[in-house]
Amino acid sequence: MTFLAPIFLLGALAIAGPILFHLIRRNTKDKFTFSSLMFLRQDPPTVTRKSRLEDILLLLLRCAILAALCLAFARPFFRQTVTAAYDPTAGTHTILLIDTSASLRRPGVWDAALAKARAELKTVKNTDTLAILTFADTTTSLLRFDQWQKIAEPNRQAAAQQTLDALQPGWGATHLGNALQTATDLLAEAPAGARLRVVLLTDRQEGSSLKGLQGLDWPENLQLTLHTIEPKVDGNAGLHRAPGRGGDAAGSPRVRVVNSADATREQFQLAWLTDGQDDSTNAVEIYVPAGRSRTFTAPRRPPGDGWWLELLGDEAKFDNELFIAPEAPEPVRIHYVGTERADDTDQMRFYLERVFSKTRTQHVTVLAHEPNGLDAQLAHPDDRLLIVTAPVPQPHIARIRAFCESGHSALLVLKDDTLAPTLATLTATGPVPLAEAVVQKYSLLAQLDFEHPLLAPFNEPRFSDFTKIHFWKHRVIDPARLLGAKVVAKFDGGDPALLHLPVGRGNFFVLTSGWHPADSQLALSSKFVPLLYSMMEQGDTRGAFTAANLIGTPIALPGEVGAVRTMILPDGKSESIPPKTAIFHAKSPGLYTLKTTREVPFAVNLSPNESRTDPLPMERLEGLKLPFAKNSKKSAEIVQKREQAIVDERLEKRQKVWRWLILAAILLVLMETFVGGWMWRRPPAETTQKTT
Repeated sequence: MTFLAPIFLLGALAIAGPILFHLIRRNTKDKFTFSSLMFLRQDPPTVTRKSRLEDILLLLLRCAILAALCLAFARPFFRQTVTAAYDPTAGTHTILLIDTSASLRRPGVWDAALAKARAELKTVKNTDTLAILTFADTTTSLLRFDQWQKIAEPNRQAAAQQTLDALQPGWGATHLGNALQTATDLLAEAPAGARLRVVLLTDRQEGSSLKGLQGLDWPENLQLTLHTIEPKVDGNAGLHRAPGRGGDAAGSPRVRVVNSADATREQFQLAWLTDGQDDSTNAVEIYVPAGRSRTFTAPRRPPGDGWWLELLGDEAKFDNELFIAPEAPEPVRIHYVGTERADDTDQMRFYLERVFSKTRTQHVTVLAHEPNGLDAQLAHPDDRLLIVTAPVPQPHIARIRAFCESGHSALLVLKDDTLAPTLATLTATGPVPLAEAVVQKYSLLAQLDFEHPLLAPFNEPRFSDFTKIHFWKHRVIDPARLLGAKVVAKFDGGDPALLHLPVGRGNFFVLTSGWHPADSQLALSSKFVPLLYSMMEQGDTRGAFTAANLIGTPIALPGEVGAVRTMILPDGKSESIPPKTAIFHAKSPGLYTLKTTREVPFAVNLSPNESRTDPLPMERLEGLKLPFAKNSKKSAEIVQKREQAIVDERLEKRQKVWRWLILAAILLVLMETFVGGWMWRRPPAETTQKTT
């Protein structure tokens, strides 16, 4: 039997009280009959050393009452021993989780991590089960539990050592949360009751992602051992692209330099470098205090290819390079079907060719065709938009529909009623009546659907006012005749102005009025250029593509899936892109070039979070309630005692022995009262004897 509050057992010392009271007597117990006491002096009885205990039964009852109360307050129970939480001699399922992110490339960090991994490997017994996982932006399994079991016991250590020798740090960001979740899921396959252990080797840098750890349900018998790898050199400065597209007039980008809190150097240089060059003549001096970050305009980029921006003066060079793809204008082709001359100011073609201009990022070419001149057209990968303003012969209708179905956009401008047959054929509907609208003075655009993707760029108060555009003429069409048509804009009289019909993966738009001066003022308004650009973007089938990307982020490749494509890697090697592959994952930072019908350069850089190399506070990890293991026997004993105390309290509450002791004390009090009363009424022995 064990006591939950043994301090109350000291109350047993109170048993000495009844014993002393039974030994000390101040009044004689015997009575004698005497004639007169008036001539005698009254004196108390003298206590001698020959006092002896009397009324033993009453004394025992009183002592038993005090003992029962002491035992009750001490809360006795029958203990069940808790097994030790940490037993280094027991076999375990161990996962060696090794950080291979880019921050491990700091001087001395990777060598220290491998040395610690080899030391941990030596502690693994052949009877244990081992798995080796590495993590950065993704978690990779190098040695699984089942593979370890299949290896002969004498060869297991050598196989694991060989796996460690082949490891190298990568360029990914540190996703610690995903790694621990993967390890936990892998340990869930272990037998029930098995001891589970995760040995985590990481530099514990502040930029680590901890997503997924909050509220994670850890296995009850899992222990996490954390080994923090310290760098040989304190401090780190990193170079990254500043958010946004800011830059100076010459196109020099804005960059951000971040310096760690433990840095000992605050003076650096920014310079453009290329292969075979040790220094640069265009270096710019910069100052970044420790623990701060600052934004700068990069020096002007030298002419030619192969240049990258580098931060000079930092010993940890893993994040000192910034790759920026040279700006190459994107070629775009727009096809116009009509009979007008290019210099005719009264026709729509004249205004269309002046809408799209050559910019630093885009070269738009407008190709004009006769209505029967679409042979061998609409098949180039740079084709984005088709505008039809004249009746198209029947043989070319199928080509236009195929162009839309492949994901492109086409616009049919109803400048007169002769385009009714073309409209009916392109939309694959029956005859569509087309008539000239009766306009009193002019019509205005009154109802526009700004939720539609075409008009979404205008969905702001400063851009949404179309009431200043006057339409002198327009055609009347019944939208119900066009199956699936959606009215995007209406005139103030209720007639449709702009309709949209989905055709396959593409879009078919119908404009019921032209933009030439005879029909409207649309070409002279500020809404004309962004409206056509928005329509052109609706016909981009290559998907979104950015020239600046980060390691670990999927890169959507432009071009038709299934086309022959080749990727030129930063080291100059070529890699074929398998058909039907739309996503590319870069493994290292640098300048890449995708070769399809043309060359598309893009840059891949390190995640800015990897430059946050200040140690992650342990309070954050402890706040996530990670199941950290205790590395010493004394700590393990403390944990075991804590768990034993919890079990003891639960057992005591369930057994409730104190209730029976309180009941026993009450019964003893009743017995003591009865025995005491009986002894008090008992006559002395001398009075019961008969005199002779």
